[in-house]
Amino acid sequence: MATLTPVAVTLPKDKVPTKKNVRDIIGTFLTKEWPYVDPETLTVSYHASFANAHCPVERPKPATGTPTETLKVFIKFHNDAGDCLEIFKSLAPTRHEEALFCHEYGRTGLGAEVYGFFKTQDGTLGRVEELLDARNLEPEDVENSIIRADVAKGLAMFHVLKTSLEKRAVKSYYEAVINGLRNYHKMDKLKALGKEGGVSIDRLVDYDYGRRLRNVVEKLESIGGKTGWCIHDVQFMNVMVKNDAKEGVSKVTLIDFEFVMQNYRAFDIGGHFMQKMFKWFDEESRIADCRKYTEEEKRHFCDEYAGQWNKLTGDSDTGDQVFLESEYGYLLAIAFDMHNMLCFMDTQGDKNPLDLLGLNKLFDEFVDQYAKLNLIGS
Repeated sequence: MATLTPVAVTLPKDKVPTKKNVRDIIGTFLTKEWPYVDPETLTVSYHASFANAHCPVERPKPATGTPTETLKVFIKFHNDAGDCLEIFKSLAPTRHEEALFCHEYGRTGLGAEVYGFFKTQDGTLGRVEELLDARNLEPEDVENSIIRADVAKGLAMFHVLKTSLEKRAVKSYYEAVINGLRNYHKMDKLKALGKEGGVSIDRLVDYDYGRRLRNVVEKLESIGGKTGWCIHDVQFMNVMVKNDAKEGVSKVTLIDFEFVMQNYRAFDIGGHFMQKMFKWFDEESRIADCRKYTEEEKRHFCDEYAGQWNKLTGDSDTGDQVFLESEYGYLLAIAFDMHNMLCFMDTQGDKNPLDLLGLNKLFDEFVDQYAKLNLIGS
């Protein structure tokens, strides 16, 4: 179902689909009932982000009989992420590869079923998939040991997933992100945008991330840090909690794979711990009103992760080993977020005070963690 299918739809100039557009896209893949649905009866919501847009869609139940096709569908539209993310272009999956990856992930029973991958007449790429009966992971969820364990196991299963994607060297990722961060080092434009937004970001713009990231990677290599397929964008909105999970089935599933690449597994694990403190699409604050992951919770997570990893790979990793790796992964994940946010500022002129405060929080976390790991003099 990951074969690219042309659809007889042209999106409006603003790329926001009409209800008829939505019906016709879905009807290309679900052909028994969806093509005959009155578009005006659809419930559609459209949400755009930096790299993509998505559109949950629901049709009413038929007046008579039992429906043979799903009533709820999820459409993802791929937007142009801008030149700043070109540094990852040779490493991250193409849109077609991402659709194939989602298809392969869905077939394992871990994720949503993919119904089709499409291209509109105006050139927009996207895919149609199952709308999961689930909600976004919230900070308080991971204070529940059952959900926390399911997230840990879910990441382990994701990291060792067998996929047709080409494995590219982890070293290439760090060359790319370090070079990318170098572009924003001491950039006056970013400092000026911060001042216009009322939040100084001078310290983080003047900070030399490249040298420090190299030190972190060297430390991970020295302790035998292991690699796998990493999501990279591990914000809590990309972890879904199922509303009615069956007994014995994981309560969580993962979504949004546009940045899936080979990396140290520590990136996603440490990134997950870090992301508990942020709610990037909140309208009042990008910083979550919650406590940090405790060390006890982190160690429980790492024990569960190690158990699942060993079950799938035959390794004999310990929770202590995974925890140590995650301490360095915390820094890797922060650097990725900071690069992408600085890139967005540079290309889009973003000076939203909420984003700026979030950036400063990321910076403070990076500095504190770097010092904690005794890398301060490195």
